Amino acid sequence: MTFLGIDLHTNCFTCCYLDSKSGEKRIRTFKLDDSSLPLFYLTLNRRTHVLVEATINTFAFVELFQHLVAEVVIANTYKLKLISITDKKTDKVDAEKLARILKMQVLSGESQVSPVLIPPKLVQDLRALFSTYTLIRKEITATKNRIHSLLKQNLFPFTKEYIFGKKTRPDIRTISSDPVLSIQLGLLFDLLQSLEQKADEFTDQILLAAAPFIQEIDILTSMKGVSVFTAAAVMSDIVSVDRFPNAKHFTSYLRSAPRVESSNEKTIIKSTNKAGRKTSIVLLSQSLNHFRDSNPKLSAWHDRLATYKKKGLVRMGLCRRVFAEMYQMLKKKEYHYYRDSKNHEKKMTEYRAFLASHLIYVDQILKKAS
Repeated sequence: MTFLGIDLHTNCFTCCYLDSKSGEKRIRTFKLDDSSLPLFYLTLNRRTHVLVEATINTFAFVELFQHLVAEVVIANTYKLKLISITDKKTDKVDAEKLARILKMQVLSGESQVSPVLIPPKLVQDLRALFSTYTLIRKEITATKNRIHSLLKQNLFPFTKEYIFGKKTRPDIRTISSDPVLSIQLGLLFDLLQSLEQKADEFTDQILLAAAPFIQEIDILTSMKGVSVFTAAAVMSDIVSVDRFPNAKHFTSYLRSAPRVESSNEKTIIKSTNKAGRKTSIVLLSQSLNHFRDSNPKLSAWHDRLATYKKKGLVRMGLCRRVFAEMYQMLKKKEYHYYRDSKNHEKKMTEYRAFLASHLIYVDQILKKAS
């Protein structure tokens, strides 16, 4: 049996091979190219156990060889602290530490690392679309802020609602006779229009890519304030609710539960879990007031805590409560208790019509799922 620790980079990777019988250690470095990868494959067999840290190219890299080995464990970087606690940090040292951690885990049978799920291709594609969509939205915000700043600088104190209204945009573009300001406004408004068009295109692509999750989306959108888009974000983050043994793990993974450290009589509440995913909570926080106002229990809970806790803590607690309800809905496959049937049906009817316009039909999706 061989234990292999891999320190992966963008253009190469360093391997440490530990033999379980002889204890022999071998270090080799390979490039990520067509000439080196076949040589790496020759070092693998069905008795090889592999540990590699999660990074931007880990999933694609692992898919190349996971069928050749006994198992591949992808370690969550945020939870694998041992590798960073050293005065000497090189690729060889990191690879050896990964190999020894894996050896302890396999031989002892005790969990030493927190493995990362390798999501199916459709989820990887959906996450990639959300990442690009988020980048575009940031660019839109930056462009709007620059336009607003230029106008204030030149004594045009308009609100953003007025500046970017569909009817008033043409007037704002030509509001100044100053050639320097005019050329900047024209360029920025052209850029803004292009970015908004791309954001709409990516929204459509996300909704199409989320079609396999239509059953889960149907359940989640029964909660007031949850759009099809937000439901798609939740499913892209969690993949499946069955991965989580309880609501606590679910909310922690979605970065809404703080870390708690306790020693003797001292308890410290720290920041939220950085090992999970954040797309869902970013979208959820944008419509958090709607969730609160549509649910009498959440509203009463929020108002009670707001009297003696900080606003930020109450908002995060509200996000956690909403995610906990989502967990129960998905786990029990039940609609939300305060479901507005007309609003829910409207959302799902529009989504089904959108899918049908792109030749994707719900009956076919459900048949494949079964």
